[in-house]
Amino acid sequence: MRPFSMRLKARQLPPWTLAVAGPLMFGSLDVAAVLTETPERLSLHTFTGWFAIGLLKLLGMPVATHAFGLYVASKCAVVGLCAALAYGACTTPLPHRRRLFLGAQLACALAMDSLVFNMLVAAQLAMLLPARTGLRWLAAQYLLGVAADTTLLLSASLPPGRVVPMLAYLSAERLLIGAAFFVGSLVLRERRSRLALAAAHAQVLATQTLLGETVRGAERLRIARDLHDTLGHHLTALNLHLDLAVRQAGGTAPAALGTAHALGKDLLAEVRGVVTHARQDRPIDLAEALRVMCAGLPALRTELHIDARAARHPPHVAHALFCCIQEAVTNTLRHAQATALTIQLDTSAGTTVARVTDDGLGTPAIAEGNGLRGMRERLTDMGGELRIAGGMPRGLALEMRLPGVPA
Repeated sequence: MRPFSMRLKARQLPPWTLAVAGPLMFGSLDVAAVLTETPERLSLHTFTGWFAIGLLKLLGMPVATHAFGLYVASKCAVVGLCAALAYGACTTPLPHRRRLFLGAQLACALAMDSLVFNMLVAAQLAMLLPARTGLRWLAAQYLLGVAADTTLLLSASLPPGRVVPMLAYLSAERLLIGAAFFVGSLVLRERRSRLALAAAHAQVLATQTLLGETVRGAERLRIARDLHDTLGHHLTALNLHLDLAVRQAGGTAPAALGTAHALGKDLLAEVRGVVTHARQDRPIDLAEALRVMCAGLPALRTELHIDARAARHPPHVAHALFCCIQEAVTNTLRHAQATALTIQLDTSAGTTVARVTDDGLGTPAIAEGNGLRGMRERLTDMGGELRIAGGMPRGLALEMRLPGVPA
């Protein structure tokens, strides 16, 4: 039989979209403002301007002729680099790379001498770093910004009495990065709450699907008991009376009485067969419950690969596998920072194997909490086992094995 396979993609914009759009939009406005100035009126007293002048002097080119064009080109290059770094910071699963991208963005913001760019970086610090680490980075960003402002003001041709008031104003203005950091933390909290709610809703729908199958099985069992306790008993009593009537009539018994006796026996046998069949545990479609759960997972690209032979199981096996897979998915959403999840359900040498793999952070040493410990205990009670390994090429893989051939 061919395996069941499905790919489910998140139906929303990826989180990096706004992080990339911000530098591009505000950078374009900054460049447009520069283009409205004439070369004679434009001040190159910024880090980007110093770079343009220094590069022209190094190349031996006339500053007055080429400074304006190189300054605009440098700003465009910094804007594009900042957008690329924002994309890298939002998509990389490695913490050290994320810090590297954020540090490079901070350098770009200082080079642009732009408060808006600094606010965009501060918002990313809140959303991409742990709270304490983000606050430390925010303090370093503020101090570096004040140092950059001090350098620019001291090198400018300003009256001595204006340097201190200007520096105080710019330092107070830079406090807005704290507001950007606060807004970023609120956005992160709201997003996490929304994702958690959507994931819980998807799991509830999947549990309802599994519960519906179980309820139908329980209803069939109730009907079987009612048939056995009422119709079965009455048919047994009827057959006893018909048998007694045939014996009492002896050779003078009419043919219709014998026919009724034979039909009563056949009907009782059929009722017993129906009751026996209804009492048997019907296999539950685990594939449908997993499909419903994965269809509602937010911000996570999900793939299902389910062998048709492993799709249906007795109720207790299906419940155990579903709970273990559900716990693995919950751990991925909470801790892995993954973008893709793969669920495989297969049979191997009479053993049902469920494998959940993500492309998240992973970890070389896992400290089992209540979730993993509960999964291991549940599988062990049924003669199975839980295996934990690294994902491919990164992330984490949980493999659940249960003995016995699926129903």
